[in-house]
Amino acid sequence: MNSIYDFIIIGAGSAGCVLANRLSADPACRVLLLEAGGEDDSHLIRTPAYYSQLQDGPCDWADRTVPQTHLGGRRIFVPQGRVLGGSSAINYMIYMRGNRGDYDHWQQLGNDGWGYDEVLPYFVKAENNQTIRDRYHGMAGPLSVASHPLGNALVERYFVAAQEVGIPFNPDFNGEKQEGCGPMQATVANHTRCSSATAYLHPVRSRPNLTVLTHGHATRLLFRGNRAIGVECLRFGVTEQVYADSELIISSGALRSPKLLLLSGIGPKRELERLGIAVRHDLPGVGKNLQDHIHTRVRCEINQALTFPALSPALKAEEIKEYEAGLGGALASNFLEAGAFVKSDPQEEYPGLQLFFLMTLSPDYPEAGTSNRHGLSFTAYVNRPDSRGTVMLASADPLDRPIVDFNYLNKANDLRCAVTGVRWNLNILYARAFDDIRGAEVAPGISLRSNAELESFVRRTASTTWHPAGTCKMGSDDMAVVDSSLRVHGIEALRVVDASIMPTVVSGNTNAPTIMIAEKAADIILNG
Repeated sequence: MNSIYDFIIIGAGSAGCVLANRLSADPACRVLLLEAGGEDDSHLIRTPAYYSQLQDGPCDWADRTVPQTHLGGRRIFVPQGRVLGGSSAINYMIYMRGNRGDYDHWQQLGNDGWGYDEVLPYFVKAENNQTIRDRYHGMAGPLSVASHPLGNALVERYFVAAQEVGIPFNPDFNGEKQEGCGPMQATVANHTRCSSATAYLHPVRSRPNLTVLTHGHATRLLFRGNRAIGVECLRFGVTEQVYADSELIISSGALRSPKLLLLSGIGPKRELERLGIAVRHDLPGVGKNLQDHIHTRVRCEINQALTFPALSPALKAEEIKEYEAGLGGALASNFLEAGAFVKSDPQEEYPGLQLFFLMTLSPDYPEAGTSNRHGLSFTAYVNRPDSRGTVMLASADPLDRPIVDFNYLNKANDLRCAVTGVRWNLNILYARAFDDIRGAEVAPGISLRSNAELESFVRRTASTTWHPAGTCKMGSDDMAVVDSSLRVHGIEALRVVDASIMPTVVSGNTNAPTIMIAEKAADIILNG
């Protein structure tokens, strides 16, 4: 196949589906969306409660890190979507934007147009909020954002407990302020997951100027001189080439966007030469600056049957029947209906920790197995980690997995912050509101309370919140990969649009910010 398009988008994830929608709105603009995975037609994707069953399956790249030095040598499992919708098709569906200060910091770093006031209109443009009506939220966008049903007894207990330990109530983390405890909204529509494919791609997929190719694994970019003109991909065992008259847009995520650049000879010169890859452009920041939110869980059994074992394959027949009848019920929940943002230090300008209240006794980390016991999990993650990692090529073979090293807890402040998160969650767990249902403490364990013991607990059990970012960072310094219009430095007709362009990871879940980035990028491209 040797087809020619105006735009080729590589990766049909949270960003790629947005771009496909916006760029193909002009009937004269020919757009190709290339996805390494397959269709998003599994019932596991549609049903919110089944998200854990998607991990390590056909819809997941199922990456692992190298052994993490500061986590006892453990290799951390890193789920990343490999399906239409990308990680938005397999994630926990939490709608969170991050803090105003995150985006103002991006602008302070020299990225004009990326301050909070400049990006807020794109969050609003994307959003179709079902319950909140104010200037911070949209009601006409493609992405459905819904509140969980009111009246959940466990959620109400959590709010009371959190306020008891000094966390004020906040009805909207994405509104005027972030700090406090409150309800979390989800990317759900009519009790089903609303991924970027559901919101942006499927409604326009019949456009004659939009081509969607699944099972197309991009292996390298094609060039004419210094200009990107196409991409080579492996599809059903056959090597194919497709070409773009206007530009190529890489939207393959924070692990695979740098990988494709490196395979194409764009990256640190010495690394490329060591693998025998011809250097097209020496760009030292490709694959560097890797960041992620590392989390640790406090877990406790409860003495009443108030939770639903969402991670168990033996789902209750009555719950399935209720869900299939369109009535919602337990299967319509992601079991993450409440949480909080708190400071890890009183001197912080804005919260350094995000807390989650999970209404199931989850494992410490995904590969640890599941539990059918009734219980609760209280998760905390470090919002703005100081540690930085890398994504590198294992070889010049495009089918080899990238070498992923988050370098978790390399900086001492990250460990301090993680321990503070554990203490916040222990305080909430032992608030009076949980006295009548609290059972045995599963983790960290009732006898572990000193700083040294909790530091050891974090190192033994902490894991990813699967928010990799930063590996093709936006900026103008020596380690920047793209400029503020997301054009790759030193290469013509090539952009990167996804979470990899974040100079610093936002203080919150990364799906909504990635969709915002793509909405803004589409405007930049169309108005450029």
